[in-house]
Amino acid sequence: MISTWIADLPRERFLTEAFRRSPLARPGTAQNAIPYLNWGVVERLIAAGANMLVVRNSKLRRDEEPRSFAEAHALFRAGWSLVLRRCERHDAALARLAREFGEELEGEVSIQLYITPSGFHSFGWHYDCEDVFIAQTSGIKEYYLRQNTVNPAPRLSAMPADMHYERETSPPMAATLVTGDALYIPRGWWHAARATEDAMSISVGVLAPDAR
Repeated sequence: MISTWIADLPRERFLTEAFRRSPLARPGTAQNAIPYLNWGVVERLIAAGANMLVVRNSKLRRDEEPRSFAEAHALFRAGWSLVLRRCERHDAALARLAREFGEELEGEVSIQLYITPSGFHSFGWHYDCEDVFIAQTSGIKEYYLRQNTVNPAPRLSAMPADMHYERETSPPMAATLVTGDALYIPRGWWHAARATEDAMSISVGVLAPDAR
């Protein structure tokens, strides 16, 4: 699957030149991921009890999770992003996608889904302990990235409550993803994203043993 999403770059070159080193955007290489996320999938996942965060422009909604697809969709229309977590536990196709990534990279694989309304973002600048592979399944999103010189090799067991983004001095970069595009974000890299159209994206996180 990784070989498909990085397309014209041979897998071995990806592992030696980009993996854990720099972000990599590839236009049109994640077309096969498009059927994995749409409103029908979201509805099934909500019915299956998938964990959900509701967030708008870095503010987490503290109220009770939406109890139905209709409630979740109404929040989306009001400008809230829906973030469905560990979706590989609730959907056979996403479970297969997680297995395929796990066969190519060592580590625990988890799949998050982001459903973001136009003109909004979900989380602000942050970094992850996982290597992250993103497939844009609908809409357009602007992704912003910066190398992490504050905590370049974060571990899950030692994640700080305050990431101290204000201390970062590395230059920013950006990538625009449209439907079918893919993006790789190395472990520890700062990133944020804003939807310029209603957007859906799949985030595959791979937590390596040395990142626990």
